[in-house]
Amino acid sequence: MSRAHVVTSAELQSLRDLELVTRKTVEGLRQGLHRSPFHGYSAEFSQYRHYRPGDDLKYVDWKAFARTDRLYTRQFRETTNLSALFVIDVSRSMDFAGKFDLARQVTAILGTLVLDQGDAAGLLAMDDRARLVPPRSGHHHLRVFLSQLARLTPASTTSVSHALKQAASVMTRRGLVIVVSDCYEEDDALTQVRRLARMGHDVVVVHVLAREELSLDVGGAAEFVDLESGRTLMVQPSAIRDRYAGAVAQWLAKVHDTVTRDGMQYLRLVTGAPLEPALRRFLLQRRGGG
Repeated sequence: MSRAHVVTSAELQSLRDLELVTRKTVEGLRQGLHRSPFHGYSAEFSQYRHYRPGDDLKYVDWKAFARTDRLYTRQFRETTNLSALFVIDVSRSMDFAGKFDLARQVTAILGTLVLDQGDAAGLLAMDDRARLVPPRSGHHHLRVFLSQLARLTPASTTSVSHALKQAASVMTRRGLVIVVSDCYEEDDALTQVRRLARMGHDVVVVHVLAREELSLDVGGAAEFVDLESGRTLMVQPSAIRDRYAGAVAQWLAKVHDTVTRDGMQYLRLVTGAPLEPALRRFLLQRRGGG
């Protein structure tokens, strides 16, 4: 499976100078880019502690000994590999005006970055059953990841909250959970998202929306169809556009505030807007660079 089936090579190459790092400590199985909750003798200085018999003398701070006549050992924070799980909303509401294409695009780009930097990435969606690609690393797994992502379709009547419940059992170690959804079932979904954050995971909510959903820019009278229930409604957009815009703004603020209030990261993406600058800002912010 070529990467270009989901995302273009140009879109990938424009972000290859960046890495997707975790903002929290994670529990990995080998040394990598990310902070670990365990201490050892690796590159990043963490703290001093009193010397204990058996400590390696090369980690003793002899300058501190000369000043205080006490032995202190330098401790370092181990870095570890990241395990990332992408939870994708495949409910029917995602099948509107390119939303699901955008969801797959951002998942492909971020998942490729994770795997290219030597970390592990997995994929989880829920329709009639769980569609799970367990987090693994390696170039072969990248092909599996992208292939399974390309096969997903937004036709489920199941809320993304069910997939988020499953994610809690998939991620047995603290890692990164990236939720890609339109957040239409925000109450149930965000309850599960907060649960994952309380378990110690670094959680990102990628909120994908269609431009038409924000502006109701659909011209004259139109019949609107609820993709989840199938209900229809005849509407004259010009008569309700202002009230609609106010309700959407209120809803967006609610989702944003709920996510960020609990220490999670929020990224809103809109169809038709350039993707590369938005992802670049997101990646730099995670590194503290913008």
